Amino acid sequence: MSPGEPHRGRAGPRRPTTVAALLAIVCLLLTGVATWAAARVDENTENRLLDVQTKQAATVLSTAIMLIQEPLSTALTVQKLSGPDGNATSFVNLMSAYVGKDKLFESASLWFRKDGELTRLAEVGGTSSAPPSDSTLTYLRQAFQSKSYTVRRVTAGSRSSIGYAMADPATGFVVYADRSIPADRRAPVDRDSAFAQLHYAIYLGPKASLPALSTTDVAPSTLPLRGTTSRMTVPFGDTVLTLVTSPRTHLGASLSRRLPVLLLLGGLLLTAIASSAGYQLTRRRQAVEAMYGQQRELSERLQRALLPRSNPAIPNMDIAAEYVAGAHGVDIGGDWYSIIGLEGDRFGFVVGDVSGRGIDAVATMARARFTIRAYLVDGHSPAEVLARCSRQFDIREDGHLTTAVVGVGNWRTGEVTISNAGHPAPLVLGSSGAHFVETHPGWPLGIGATTYESTSITMAPGATLFCFTDGLVERRGEDIDTGMRRLATTARGAAATSTEALVLGTVDGLRTEDASDDVAVLAMRWCGER
Repeated sequence: MSPGEPHRGRAGPRRPTTVAALLAIVCLLLTGVATWAAARVDENTENRLLDVQTKQAATVLSTAIMLIQEPLSTALTVQKLSGPDGNATSFVNLMSAYVGKDKLFESASLWFRKDGELTRLAEVGGTSSAPPSDSTLTYLRQAFQSKSYTVRRVTAGSRSSIGYAMADPATGFVVYADRSIPADRRAPVDRDSAFAQLHYAIYLGPKASLPALSTTDVAPSTLPLRGTTSRMTVPFGDTVLTLVTSPRTHLGASLSRRLPVLLLLGGLLLTAIASSAGYQLTRRRQAVEAMYGQQRELSERLQRALLPRSNPAIPNMDIAAEYVAGAHGVDIGGDWYSIIGLEGDRFGFVVGDVSGRGIDAVATMARARFTIRAYLVDGHSPAEVLARCSRQFDIREDGHLTTAVVGVGNWRTGEVTISNAGHPAPLVLGSSGAHFVETHPGWPLGIGATTYESTSITMAPGATLFCFTDGLVERRGEDIDTGMRRLATTARGAAATSTEALVLGTVDGLRTEDASDDVAVLAMRWCGER
């Protein structure tokens, strides 16, 4: 039957209202996906920008911490030069510059340990006649056990302060200083421009709990911060400062924030237009078929938009790829290929196939593609890539099985390491003929966490590694081994041509007009070291 010949058993065209409703559903789905995707992109951008600004704020905190540590360390050094019998005049002169109203500390004192007993030698900004508490003496003794300086929070009535102690076990001197936590929970460092676009809460210690709160720009009763937050810890003596932030306003571009709404409004408008057009077009058979063709073309473009627009230039490698959509239906499939350059002399590649068709299959394909690509860029081996990726998928939730063959090659030596997750084995074409790589296939992605084996081969100069999806070899009612043998014969006949001609010739030679499955092919010819 020719493509234009009517099918005698086919039902008549759907009523215009039915077609208009179906079009509305499709457009609303696409609108929803596009709006969701734009919102996710904006959300991810906001998260990245928040992390960047939080790191900047953490840097400001680190600088402030250094300003606290420096006078304590300097005071110890000065007193060490004076010796155990020296007076504390140098200490007083030094710390006077740091103690007082609107200065770094509110009080500072110098202590000396001898025979296990602590004696206060000098104090700046405090009341020397006040006897030290047992907790203070215990805290000062603990300072001798710290490699840095120690930090503690002191609460006396409504006043809260932070105490710092730095000791030199060799000389027996220990310096103690404290500063009050402002009643409004604001500190000068917190007013730095790095905090301008952030709501923040800074906690003393690793736990973000209200008793550990140091400073914040919001009412403590409204903590913890809600919504999108970022968290970092900054080393602070023998403990840490925990910085939790949330954005005051939208951090990204205004267009990024408005884009989901614009897409939604545009999609609704498009839905109305498409539904009206569908209602009119279904009045005539030819118009319905024309619309069908347009939908199919749109689906293919969407699928191709998710595939690489061009292959990267990799030294010593001649690369060609092809994607062919199924002959029937407008639903898009999940076949894909990708090749990327990696660090050094290496490159990575993947050819994969997601079961089923439609937006969900493409969404699973896009997730698999970018996950595998990210793990390859991180430097993982093909077996590790598949093992890590397998844990990201679950057929019970996704409803799709994903097969893939992943490889990492060296364009200088021609060595290629391959791992297989339930996918057809690649074909090697060379002067000695054609043979399939023994890849020891593991479970497809989505079955559950598993391990995979690796196979390493060394390609001879001029040899081609031919990777493909099963749509190229499968035919209804035929054993797949027959299709694999047919592929080897067809590809071997075209192996002497260019890589691009090899791909196109093999696909054209094996593809039938009524083939329903998509096909993705990636061919890599190693030209030898130059």
